[in-house]
Amino acid sequence: MNDTQNRLICLIPHYNNPDALAASLGSIGASEPCDVLVVDDGSTRAPIDAAQCRAAFKAQGSLRFLNLPQNRGIEHALNAGLDWVRARGYELVARLDCGDLNVPNRFALQTAFLDAHPDVMLLGGAAEFVDQQGKVLYVLRHPSAHAEIARTMRANSAFIHPAVMYRVAALAETGLYPLDTPAAEDYALFWQFVARFRTANLPEVLIHYELDPGGISLSKRNKQLKSRLLVQRRHSDGSAAALAGIARTYALLLAPAGLIARLKARLRRGRA
Repeated sequence: MNDTQNRLICLIPHYNNPDALAASLGSIGASEPCDVLVVDDGSTRAPIDAAQCRAAFKAQGSLRFLNLPQNRGIEHALNAGLDWVRARGYELVARLDCGDLNVPNRFALQTAFLDAHPDVMLLGGAAEFVDQQGKVLYVLRHPSAHAEIARTMRANSAFIHPAVMYRVAALAETGLYPLDTPAAEDYALFWQFVARFRTANLPEVLIHYELDPGGISLSKRNKQLKSRLLVQRRHSDGSAAALAGIARTYALLLAPAGLIARLKARLRRGRA
């Protein structure tokens, strides 16, 4: 078992963004019983300031750092963290990304739900998207029930990655984050959960997510869409929903990035 006897550990990957890391650590509620593992993915120009992080961290648990020798990408950093977590006997692992902020009772909400629903292996929740000045832009909620989640996964992920919590034991069947789906490693892993286990989303906002006004770069966007397509094909059952999801991703690959960005911005304004 882990050193502090906590059931839960929060996994945070880091690369060259120590101020955002400290903000994320400081957002974890002081009454939350959880440990935190920060995996540094070979930072160079902005290494972790451990003293700054420890001063920000107020939760009831330990703060640990795993420093990787070189930058290899988030999926490698997450898998290194999960290997560390599995070796120490944790029951639950939550995710959080640098710059994203927990609501104070996020972990309590999720652990209570998982305790009441032992058949659920992966649990997400809603996110409040804010601009760089902290203004709320919109709230993103995905379906709550497993059947609707499974339908949504045909088109895209039904989970917000930094808002999820999952059972470590399930990884024995799902495997870790796949390495052949860059920029969509979460979608690929979550499909493994959906295909094997019951999953759910909470309607409550669990995190505040700062939206980058520049959006995803063109090169990463294309990489993400190609990876999404690979995942969709891998899990296709030939149904109309599966074929529609694949067709949608093809259309996004062919559409100009600027047009998609404008359409998304219009839809987001409608959700605000």
